[in-house]
Amino acid sequence: MNDYIKLADIDIEGIEPVEVSEMEKKRVKQHVMGSKKKIKVFKYMAVAATIVLGATIGASFAVPSLASQIPFMNNIMSYFQDENSYTSNYSKFATNISQTQSSNGVSIMIEDAVFDGSSITVSYAIETDKDLGTNPGTSSAFNVKGAEAIGSTGTMKKVNATTYVGTEKITPTFRGNKRDRIEISWEPTAFVNLETKESVAGDWHFAFEVSALENKTKLVNRSVTNHGVTVNIKSIETNGLSTVIHYEQVVDPRILDKWPHVTADIKNVQDDLGNSYSADGNGGVSRDNGRSFEWSSTIKSINPNAKSLTLVPVIYYSLGSGKGLETKEMDPFTIELK
Repeated sequence: MNDYIKLADIDIEGIEPVEVSEMEKKRVKQHVMGSKKKIKVFKYMAVAATIVLGATIGASFAVPSLASQIPFMNNIMSYFQDENSYTSNYSKFATNISQTQSSNGVSIMIEDAVFDGSSITVSYAIETDKDLGTNPGTSSAFNVKGAEAIGSTGTMKKVNATTYVGTEKITPTFRGNKRDRIEISWEPTAFVNLETKESVAGDWHFAFEVSALENKTKLVNRSVTNHGVTVNIKSIETNGLSTVIHYEQVVDPRILDKWPHVTADIKNVQDDLGNSYSADGNGGVSRDNGRSFEWSSTIKSINPNAKSLTLVPVIYYSLGSGKGLETKEMDPFTIELK
């Protein structure tokens, strides 16, 4: 197994006071991992989320399905659905997994998963009489076979005295062509009560495969430059579940001298029909120490009658976790869809 770095539960409350919203603070927790090729992986996360970034294991294994023996939840994603987000259509396209593992008084069920060609979203539930707090964390990442690096973000929440639900969005980076089918494994060695820091260890092993949804790709190559940063929308991929916006960010080296961590996030996506779309960042990869990044962001599937999308990127300039932050909005620009 390759080395990996687990970056979770980072405290951003120590950030020096600047005029930004609480939501912006949450989106700027920065994480960097080094692989053998020294590729940087960057990911935003919400306060209740756990992020794990790292290389993946190379082996897969079969796990029997026990869900029929211990059924305790269904339609897990309904707890996380947002009508403006791609999660609104999740149940229509998800692949049934129905695997359950029990260890040390904790039963975990992976209900289903969907792979839109860029990211995998997984829903799961936990049943236990142990106190895991309001929003537990986990000690181990989902792994994708053959991935060069992985960015992931997820959250768990308590829904009753003994049951928790969770969702994880995993974005792997592969060398070469994209994969039409991927193999995923998960070995969560412990769950952590983030309020008390107490953990519950166990022995759970999951492995499953998910095929990519059929995508239509449109090359774009439209760019905007403001405040020392250029954002170039390279392409968009659309399927019944989501639309994935692939873009590149290039930073003027003089900006990096002052702000070592610069990222551009896609926000305020709207089509020409007046529909707004909630953008969910997938993280990105840099191969030149932050000078440029390859990113992607997911919105729900675009209205088929829309002829254009208007995007507003927001730049986050940071000195590092807890050391200072500034944000600047870039000029909006429009992508023609038809």
